[in-house]
Formats: sequence, C-alpha cells, structure tokens
Amino acid sequence: MTRFRQLLLFCSWLISTCLLAQPALTVPELEIRAAVGAPTGAAQTNCNQAQDTLAQVVCSGKLTVGLRSDYPPYSSNVNNDFVGFEADMARELANRLSVKPVFAAVTPANRIALLGEGRVDVTIATMGHTLQRDSEVLFVTPHYYQSQTVVLGRKDHQLNTLDKIRGQTVCVTLGNSTNAELSAAGARLMIFDNAPRLVDALITGSCSLIAQDDSFLARYLQKSDFAATYDVKFGFAPLSWGMAVRRGGSDTLAAQLGKALGGMHADGTLQQLAHRHGVDLPYLQARRQLWSSGQCGDGMAALCSSKPRDSQLRPTRYADSVDRLEASIKAVTGLKVTLAMLKTEVAVNLFVEGIAFSLALVLGAVVSTVSFALLFGWALDSSRKWVRWPTRILLATMQSTPLILLMVLTGVVVSALKPTTPWPALLGALVVLGLCNGSNAGQAIAEAMTALKARRTASLRDAVRMASAQLVAFVVNATRGSPSASFIGVPELLSASTDIASFSSERITSYTLLLVFYMIVVATVAYVANRWRLRLERRAHG
Repeated sequence: MTRFRQLLLFCSWLISTCLLAQPALTVPELEIRAAVGAPTGAAQTNCNQAQDTLAQVVCSGKLTVGLRSDYPPYSSNVNNDFVGFEADMARELANRLSVKPVFAAVTPANRIALLGEGRVDVTIATMGHTLQRDSEVLFVTPHYYQSQTVVLGRKDHQLNTLDKIRGQTVCVTLGNSTNAELSAAGARLMIFDNAPRLVDALITGSCSLIAQDDSFLARYLQKSDFAATYDVKFGFAPLSWGMAVRRGGSDTLAAQLGKALGGMHADGTLQQLAHRHGVDLPYLQARRQLWSSGQCGDGMAALCSSKPRDSQLRPTRYADSVDRLEASIKAVTGLKVTLAMLKTEVAVNLFVEGIAFSLALVLGAVVSTVSFALLFGWALDSSRKWVRWPTRILLATMQSTPLILLMVLTGVVVSALKPTTPWPALLGALVVLGLCNGSNAGQAIAEAMTALKARRTASLRDAVRMASAQLVAFVVNATRGSPSASFIGVPELLSASTDIASFSSERITSYTLLLVFYMIVVATVAYVANRWRLRLERRAHG
C-alpha cells in the first residue's frame, strides 16, 4: 500500500510538472525579454504590470497590428482575413519577434488615434512619414516602401513635367497636400471626394488628367485594357512609408521592429513579398542593395533611412493673427470660420491672383459687352445685306446657345493653342461674355434705331440712350456670368477658391466669401451702370 501511495505521488508530481512547464524561449525572444526586463517563466502572470510596450507584447505573446482593409494590393480584408503586402509583412515581423500577429482594421482617419489609445501596438497602414506626423507618433526606421503623387492621363495627352502643367485641368481628391504644388505650378483643379471617383471620371472623359498616389493607381495599371489607354505622365513629391508606434513607452518596440525590418531589407524578404502581391519593386531593390552591403550596421541605420517629408505649407507672417481672429469670431457668434486663404503663402498668392483676375474679368466683360452691343446695333441696322444677314445669324446663334457650352468650346480652342499663360483663356472668356450679352443689347439698340427712324430723328447715340435700360441689364448679366470663365482655365476667384479648398479641406467659408465678393462686385457694376443710364436720361430731357 505504501509503494502504491509513493507511485501515486510520483505520478501526480510528474503530471503537474508537465502541465506547469513553460515552453522553451527562442534566443531572439530571450534577448528581447532581457532588453526590456520582461518577466519569464511563472512570473509571466505579472505581464499586465509591464509599462514598456515591447514587454507587454512579449508577455502576451501577440503583436496587435493596425492594417487597412480596403487598399489592395497592400492590405485588404477578404473573407475576414487580411491579405496583401503589408499584411504579410506584419506576419513576418511578428514571427521574427516570436509572437503571434493579431490584426485590427484602421483607416487613414483613425490610424494615429488608435495608436494613441493603445488599441493597436503598431500601424502598418500606407502612412507616409512627414515631419508633421513625427509630433504625433514614433516612426520605425528604416522605411518599408516609398510612393509619390503621379499625374495620369490618356497616352495621346502630351505632358511630361510639372512645369508644363500650367493652364491644364487636373482632377484631384480633397485634402491632398500635393494639391498645393499643382496649384502653385498653375494647374486648374477639379475636386473629388474619393480616389475611385477620379478613375471613373477619367474613364468617362470628365477628366483628362488625374493626380493621385501611385500606390492607389498601381492596381488599375496592372489591368491590360486600362494600361493600353492610360499612362503615367510624371511623378513628384516622393513620400516614404513607415510603420508607427505610439510615443512614450514604445522606443524599444520601435528599435526591435526596425532591427527586424532592416534584416528583411537585407535578405530580400520585403522584395519577395512585394513581388508576390504585384507591388512596384525599384525602391525595394535599391533598399535591398543598400542594406545587404554592410553599410547599415549598428549605429548606422539612421543614415540608411530616408528623411521625412516636410508637407507643411509655408505659413504667412500673420497666420497667428488669423487664428486669433477665427477664435474671436467663434467666441462671439458661435460660428466656426476658417480663413484658409490667409494662412499659407501659396493660398494667399492664389487668393490675390484670383481677385485680380476677377476684377480684370469683370471690367473686361463690361467693356466687351458695350463694344459688341454697339457693333451689333450698327450691323443689324445696316442697309447692306452682306453685313445685316450674317449678323442676324450670329445673333440667333448667341441667343440659342448656352453660355457654359460656348465657354467649353472656347476652352477646347484655347487648349489646342497650348498656352503657357492664362491670358489667352481670359481673352477667349471676354469674347464669349461680350458676344452673348452684347448681341442681345445690340438687338435692343437696333430696334431703338428703327423706332427713331420712324420719327425721322435716328442716330446711334439716341438709340443707345433709348435702349440704355436693356444695355445696363446685359452689362450686369455679363458681370454675373464672369465666374464661368473658370471652366476654361482663367484663374479668377472661383477657380482660386476651388484650388485652396483642394489642399486646405475647407470649403464653406471660402465659397461664402466668394459669394459675398461677387454680390459686392455685381451690385457695384449695377449701381455705376444705372447712374450712367440716369445721366443719359437727364441729358435727353435737358
């Protein structure tokens, strides 16, 4: 019986020892635990007390990674599983840290916030490394990829550099920082809310050129039918992609991830993963050559990493005063007013240029309308048929064709000339505005001439005086129609406001101020024109 008890005790001890035994740690994991002071063995029950993020990761045995769920071929969620270049990269990194990867869906809007809240340990979510984001998160170096903004259009559209884009319309998405560079280069921008709509507009012909991150357009260019029709014209603003961890307590995690990532560059793992998912390879090929050369050893990794891009637009010297003014308006009225056009130099330049071109356009439209009115009035009343009948045909054409269609046709003609300045577009817009409104005012003058002839006192001056009310009405109408010139590339205030909104993501205040500006301009023209009309009437009765 005693031997039986001894045997039973021995078996119990053996079973309990097997059940409580800890799995052997790999050498890298032991090194990591030693580096961060993470508990080992039975002490792992105190994992929740660990302050360092890497210690928490190792203790829990899992690395929570934030991935995008809608951006193939980099990362997407298919049948409740994350697939793509970044997803496989996350799996490889977790394997090299001897932990299990756990994935969480993030978006460009919340990927930084989820890091700060501690809901993910690291984000690998197509995030470009900029100086502005450095203040929010800690980027892991080296970077794992690089993209750039590209301009894409039909193959027969000749364009190869940014400095040749002046006057051309480019479709962009709202909020892209590179929109400011396109505006500064003289491009006219058309705004869309999301990138897929850009491609749809390009295919339907609504846009002849689009600008977007090359990583997004890569999947379209992999389609043979799309690539047969469209190609990349040029790229600019290269931006390195980096993994990010939260600031404070994650330095050692960033260091270990960086060490693992450097190894993946050196041994070609990243290049292989990119090839598997059809991701562009030149950047990764260059990184592999650099990291496998032995030049990026301990203490040299920073020298082998790209510098973060400064995407901050140069502020104006009075930007702080504008911020205080916005705060004062909100405090007094409760309204949030954003004066984006006064905060950055590129926005101010666009705004001032827009006002100048708008005033020139309005003044030119008034002069053009009056000039064409006098010309049509004389021609319609001419005794020569070869003058009168062509003028009547032109009048009928102007009266039956929408202004915007005439602007579009004029834009096609101007574009064919490939101008390097906006002046040809401005001249074309003035001709269209003058013809559309001056032809109608000219008809009124011609009718007045006919009435005066019946009284045997006909003169062009008297006819203008009689038709002054109609002439004033069409002058005011030309002023109201002047913003339509933005459709053909005139950089007036409507066009400038659109460009500013494209990179400031602010539209309500900008377009409200635009409305107020044109209300004042139209009211001023109407006031001056009516004063002129009343003066003519007083002379007639004096």
